[in-house]
Amino acid sequence: MKKIVFLVGVLLFSALGTTQAAGRAAEIVAGVSAAFRAMKSYSVDFEVTMGEHRMAGNYAVCGETYRIVLGDAEVWFDGKTRHEIDNRRKEVTLSNVDPADRNILNNPVRAFDFIDSEYVPSLLRERDGEAVVLLEPAGDSGMPAGSVTLVVATATMRPRSLDYDFDGERVTVRILGIEPLRKALPAFDRAAFAAYEWIDFR
Repeated sequence: MKKIVFLVGVLLFSALGTTQAAGRAAEIVAGVSAAFRAMKSYSVDFEVTMGEHRMAGNYAVCGETYRIVLGDAEVWFDGKTRHEIDNRRKEVTLSNVDPADRNILNNPVRAFDFIDSEYVPSLLRERDGEAVVLLEPAGDSGMPAGSVTLVVATATMRPRSLDYDFDGERVTVRILGIEPLRKALPAFDRAAFAAYEWIDFR
């Protein structure tokens, strides 16, 4: 009888711990999302690692528009059309943006806005002022299979890194700095790329 009581107690304690961890994960995600929602325009320095390749970049967000600079590539989004510019190949590719996409390289406006998204957060660990939250697509969400691991400095609710794992393909984005945008984001200058080849995938 004592063994049964002990086992029930362990199960109840485990369930309570799981519930508390889920609540804390949601709280952390809400804190990060709220911090970015409060900023109307900002600039983020980051570093991308994929396998043995590492590259520094920057993106700037102003409302629903953004610009990304990563190596020889630039991306401009004017709120309607995404312009991907390959300055090495001298190509401009036009495409639409999925507003539900949370990938920082595809849609930085929503990169840290996981509230009311199709991702379910769970707390992997929290210690020494840092929390690690796993975000997994809900089973019936229709989101691509894969997960996002978010590392957050809990004192400021600022993200430190994002690790994307889609079907074994891992991309890690380390956040190097976040600053308010000091001047308005310029509009995309189509004339500056008149000599480039234009490819329209819209």
